Amino acid sequence: MGRLEYKAKLEWDGNVGSEARVREFAFFIDTNTDGNNRGPNPTEMLLSAIGGCLMVNWGRLIKKMRLDVKALNVEVRGWRGLEEPQLKEITYKITITTGEDEKKILRVKELSERVLRDGTED
Repeated sequence: MGRLEYKAKLEWDGNVGSEARVREFAFFIDTNTDGNNRGPNPTEMLLSAIGGCLMVNWGRLIKKMRLDVKALNVEVRGWRGLEEPQLKEITYKITITTGEDEKKILRVKELSERVLRDGTED
């Protein structure tokens, strides 16, 4: 069984942030509290990555099922305590604009959750 490799390289900015490079893309990871506020903080990047996974899964399924979708939006939120850095709760909300039957959209939701949980639609 093959596998895909993903790689990110980060270079420290001398404070608390970094410049990250992924393939041909470069972006800053920083904080707005004790950094230079040049980019999202690591927690915001994590939430964005979760949202990106959801968006890719939904997009692939919508395309595969040939559904007519006008808009698809994902909002991911996370909460932590003031003292401890660990996220205690993560939620997401998907908003879709379509004239498709609700059963088809619920099927996309079910298959997307299966992909996230099991790694497969089957």
